[in-house]
Amino acid sequence: MKPENRESGARVDDRWPHQTVDVLGVRVSRIDVRRLREFVAAAVKDRTKLTITFANPDYVRKAQKDRELRDLMNGFDLNLPDGWGVVLAAKIFGRPVPGRMANDDLTDDLFGQPAEEGWRVYLFGNAPGVADEAAHNLRAWFPGLSIVGTRHGHVAEAGVLPPATADRLVAEINEAAPDILHVGLGTPLQQRFVAEHRDRIDAPVIITCGAYFEHLAERREYYPSWVLKLRVGFLYRLAREPRRLWRRYTIELGSYLGRVLVHRIRHGKQS
Repeated sequence: MKPENRESGARVDDRWPHQTVDVLGVRVSRIDVRRLREFVAAAVKDRTKLTITFANPDYVRKAQKDRELRDLMNGFDLNLPDGWGVVLAAKIFGRPVPGRMANDDLTDDLFGQPAEEGWRVYLFGNAPGVADEAAHNLRAWFPGLSIVGTRHGHVAEAGVLPPATADRLVAEINEAAPDILHVGLGTPLQQRFVAEHRDRIDAPVIITCGAYFEHLAERREYYPSWVLKLRVGFLYRLAREPRRLWRRYTIELGSYLGRVLVHRIRHGKQS
C-alpha cells in the first residue's frame, strides 16, 4: 500500500503521481481520461507495472466493513470512480473527480489506444465463451487490435483460486506476452488475484473488469445515451436483472448514500 500526502491528497508515488479522495476508506483516483492514457502508455513503454481497479458504491460499502477488501482496493495504483454514487460522494466530500470512469465509459480508450499503438491485449474472466465473443466484437470495432489470448474465469473453488491453478494461469498469460491484461473474476477474487500475482505476471498493465466482457459480448455501447445523460445506469441494470440486483440498487444503495451523508456531517469536507 502506498503512503498518501495528507495535505494534497496526492499519492507519494513517483511513477503514477495523482490526487485521490477518500470515499469511506477507499482511496479513489482523481484523474481524467487523458491522464489515464498517459499512465498506460508510460507503463507499456517502460515495462513498469500499473494496476487499475474500479470503485463503485457496492464495493465501497462492502469495503467499509471488510478490511481485506479495503486493503486490496487501496493497494492498486489507480482506483477509478465506477458509478455516479462515487462521483457524488467525492463532490460531497469536497474533492470532486472529473467524472465517472467505469469500464463501459472507457471502451474506446481501453481498446482503441492499444489498437492505435499496436499493443497486445489478453482477456481473462467471465463465463466460458464470453471472453471469446467479446474478443470477436472488439476486433471488429477496433481494426488492428491484437488480442493474443482469452481465458474464461470459472476457475475458483469455493471462492478461492487454488495455487496450482493460479500458477497455470500465470504461465498461460505470460506465454501469450500481453502488454495489457484484463481480469474479470468478480470482486474480491479479481483484486486478490492481481495483488497476489502482479509481480509474477509479465504484462505491465493489469486492469480488473468484473462482468465487463458480458457487456462487450453484447454490444459496444452497453448503456443507451439517454441512460448516461440522466445518470440512471443503476436503474437500467435493475430493469434488466431485477432478481439479481434489486437489493443492491435499493436497500444497499440507500445504505451507502446514508453512510456518505453521515460521514460528511461528522467529519466535514476533506482538505
